[in-house]
Amino acid sequence: MVHNAQQRGDAFNDQHPETVDEGKTLKDAALSGEKDNSRKAYFREFKKVLENADVVLEILDARDPLGTRTRHVERMIMDSGLNKKIVLVLNKIDLVPKENIEQWLKYLRNEYPAVAFKSSTQSQRRNLGRVNVSAEEAADHMMNGSECLGADALMALLKNYCRSAHIKTSITVGIIGYPNVGKSSVINSLARAKVCGVGSTPGFTKVAQQITLDKNIKLLDCPGIVFATQGQDGQSDAEIALRNCIKVELLEDPVTPVEVIVSKIPTEQLMMMYDVGYFNNAHEFLVLLAQQRGKLKKGGISDIHLVARAVLQDWNGGKIPFYTMPPANRPTQAQIVSSWGQEINIDALQAADQSVLSGLPGNAEFGSTAVIMVS
Repeated sequence: MVHNAQQRGDAFNDQHPETVDEGKTLKDAALSGEKDNSRKAYFREFKKVLENADVVLEILDARDPLGTRTRHVERMIMDSGLNKKIVLVLNKIDLVPKENIEQWLKYLRNEYPAVAFKSSTQSQRRNLGRVNVSAEEAADHMMNGSECLGADALMALLKNYCRSAHIKTSITVGIIGYPNVGKSSVINSLARAKVCGVGSTPGFTKVAQQITLDKNIKLLDCPGIVFATQGQDGQSDAEIALRNCIKVELLEDPVTPVEVIVSKIPTEQLMMMYDVGYFNNAHEFLVLLAQQRGKLKKGGISDIHLVARAVLQDWNGGKIPFYTMPPANRPTQAQIVSSWGQEINIDALQAADQSVLSGLPGNAEFGSTAVIMVS
């Protein structure tokens, strides 16, 4: 049995070397160079998770689900021939209007099972809370509480798969995703204890970690990796920076990502938010902001790089609220999900949505200050 597992692992390695596709360049989680983290070491840990997992949970940021997906990794898993399942976990749902989450769940479930989730933000090390209340009470818990939402639905999905998969009595669940989408926070919420370190700095998790939830389910956390290529999925390095995948202090050019932000936010909204006068472009905005904050270099020249990093910190930290709309065209792979109907109970998953989403603020309550982007 061990020999067969080793053979499958070797075959997986042969099929998927460290250079994933021609022209693709692997960057480490923080894009911080060899001195901070090793690309090869990170990818080695990443492959461990893929090789050992029966089910792979891909954690997505609910504010930008498509921007935090790694489609080529999904294809790698599905093409491996090892009968692995993928489940998409839409994390940080408390930062997005209810209607938007409903649209994204409908869109994503045309390809894979998807679960709405809010990680626990409680500070104690054990007995992290989960919300299990009526729809009327859930709103207060969502807006004001620090408890987890969606864990019961996700655990039920995993246990149902474990019961339905006749090949074994226990399963290993791998956790993958971009840096800072909340992978370790999801694990802590499922374990109801702080079994993984968490941090808002990209690259916090360095090595794969195994956590035992119960006798049936083991979790594997993985370091976040940015699979970056020039123009991959239409993404530029500036757009990758806006997903908090790169340490802001290590950016050589913090101005270009701010140009993307300024292009997406109405001028009047930025003027009110940062208390600056009218501007025509990102450079003028940064000059005004530097003058307003007294961030000047010798000779009274505005330090636009310094204030650009501050704006990026605001974006990554949630001071500038934003979310994205699903594409108008839907995926055409619904047969993938329907074929998993017995192993992964899709009907139960959809039924759980009502209790999980009932506490989310709607478009009216969310306010008009958020930046709405199109995927």
